[in-house]
Amino acid sequence: MKKLLSLAVFGLVLSGCVKGIDGTEPEPTPTPTNNKATQEEIDANVANVFGTTFSPNQDWSSTTKYTISVVADAPMSDIAKVQILTEAPYFNEDAHVLNEATISKGQSLSLTYDCPAEYTELVAACVDSKGVYYVAGFKAGDSQVNFQKVAQARTRAEYTLPDLPAVSGLKMKYKNSHLSFNAIRAQKANQGEGGNIAPWKNSNWDNERLWMLSNAGGNSTWKVAKQTIYRTVTMTEDEKTGLETILAAVGGKNGRDKHYKEVNLDTIRNSPVYALTKNYLVADGKAPITVSPVQMQSSDYKYNNLYYYYFNPSKLEGMSKDEQVTFLKNLPKFKCVDCKQTKDASGTTASDKNGDYFKVHEYVLPYFGDVTSSTTSDVTVQSFTIPAGYYVGFMLRKSQDKYLDSYTTDNDIYNGTNYTQNSYSLTNYGEVYADGRLNVQINQYPDFKSAKGKGMKSDDPRAAIFGANQKAYIMFEDGVDVNFVDMIVEVQGGLNEVDAAQQINNNVYTFCFEDRNLGDYDMNDVVIKAERLNISQVKYTVVACGAYDELYLRNINGNTLNETKEIHSLFGVTNLSTFINTQSKNYEPVSEVITVDPSFSFTDFSKQIYIFNKTQNYDVKMSQKGEDPHGIMIPSDFAYPVEKTCIKNAYTQFNTWGENPVTSTDWYLSPVEGKVMNAFEK
Repeated sequence: MKKLLSLAVFGLVLSGCVKGIDGTEPEPTPTPTNNKATQEEIDANVANVFGTTFSPNQDWSSTTKYTISVVADAPMSDIAKVQILTEAPYFNEDAHVLNEATISKGQSLSLTYDCPAEYTELVAACVDSKGVYYVAGFKAGDSQVNFQKVAQARTRAEYTLPDLPAVSGLKMKYKNSHLSFNAIRAQKANQGEGGNIAPWKNSNWDNERLWMLSNAGGNSTWKVAKQTIYRTVTMTEDEKTGLETILAAVGGKNGRDKHYKEVNLDTIRNSPVYALTKNYLVADGKAPITVSPVQMQSSDYKYNNLYYYYFNPSKLEGMSKDEQVTFLKNLPKFKCVDCKQTKDASGTTASDKNGDYFKVHEYVLPYFGDVTSSTTSDVTVQSFTIPAGYYVGFMLRKSQDKYLDSYTTDNDIYNGTNYTQNSYSLTNYGEVYADGRLNVQINQYPDFKSAKGKGMKSDDPRAAIFGANQKAYIMFEDGVDVNFVDMIVEVQGGLNEVDAAQQINNNVYTFCFEDRNLGDYDMNDVVIKAERLNISQVKYTVVACGAYDELYLRNINGNTLNETKEIHSLFGVTNLSTFINTQSKNYEPVSEVITVDPSFSFTDFSKQIYIFNKTQNYDVKMSQKGEDPHGIMIPSDFAYPVEKTCIKNAYTQFNTWGENPVTSTDWYLSPVEGKVMNAFEK
């Protein structure tokens, strides 16, 4: 709100505005004095308000216009549209659509998009009629993108494994199996021990056993070592690029950026895979299933091992929910990945936290028959293909004591000197499951309780499973930071598809105007939000008006939003002294979809929406190089400053950006709490 009026009317205007805030009809106020000023007066006011001098090269733009040719050649049965995205969409609510177009498989077209300054790497997507995505990465400003390089990487549909070893001799010896930590805790708790293991009492974990292959068999391609069956593989540059595109936003380079993107637990617990199967993959019975670690960001990787288990879901028929969980708890768990072996072989350092990707080992998941918790004889590999329809689950186990994972008897483990209630910290020992129902006890352990402060519930999954580019990925969380990047594995082979439809919001661009030449720069005199819905439609929404003057829209000619309707009147307001959504949300925003040319860009000065101030008889347009910031466009759903709060106080990096256009270009991502209006629901 601007208050550079004559002293004679200032008190009356302020009094009227305050009553408007309270919801009562404000008292009539005199017509404000004309606020036109010389450039010298404007410059002096800017220096006074901001306390600095802005760069003459500052053009106040955080957005760049690009055009790219997209070839819709992804290996999908049908393609309904292509999109340009800020990030990959998987478990990532920060991903937004910059533009999209309807297209058929094999066609190509040019898409114009407006790129926020924070992004240099972008994502193109082919989307089928069901909403399933196939993505490819590219750099902002690239002239063309297609999906052929990504498609050259092996997919489930064409997956084969050469030279698998003979199943004879591949055996798991009962004497080499042992109780899980859950089983040991449960037995101790049931015998009267309490303390931290009390949640395991009557938990029905008593008989869970861990099985590991004896080190025998294998051939020149597949090794049997570390109680697993694996082969050495190499990753092409195209495969690495594909991993970066899929995982960077949630599990990689941006997974722990300065804004600390936390994986959204609501998204994980309500994901299609979890909703349908509780995070079990479903075997198709046509090929072996393999897992390949592609990233580890846990400093405890050297203590971790991955286990799997399987079952025929028909076994659960007729069981109560509790009986089903008990059945799952006591299924044998088979070791399939030795994390230290793989991470050390990857060439990355032990302290690596930067999201580097690797693929050096591929582990196969054998089928041993329908082994049960009561099995006490040795078991041998029956096949390398798990039967069709079987559910496959995963457990990540941490053990910092080699003694407890060595080939010993249950009594040795049970009575081990390192296994006592006082010294047995979950930081060193524990098992976590993709099926959240199996985490109820572990999520109550003291060392894990801080995870609940980040939204984790007692029965939350400790893995996020999703399909991307016709492969499956599992992201594990073994601790308390809840970012699900402790280990990520790629799953291929004999699986039913887990690709699911994605719902991605359009990117929002916010236009903020200062209506007077001599302003206070709270930038809320008029606030307009815009979305590029597709190649030919833009949705404009007028969300706020904190101005006294009579104002009109320009460069927009809709039925509701047009050049003839005064902006206050769009909200049904006739008194120009009324604050509209600048202190609280007291009026519903007003929206309309406008048809645009395919080449339209929000950055084109001649096409940008702007304001005509009839009271002062001048236009308020987007600020250009060397001008003061009386009109700025922010490429986000911007939380604009509250009434009477200068933008430099609501965003402490604004002045830094104004002084140097190449620094703090993402200033608008860090608002000061209590000094901005929260983004409106669209």
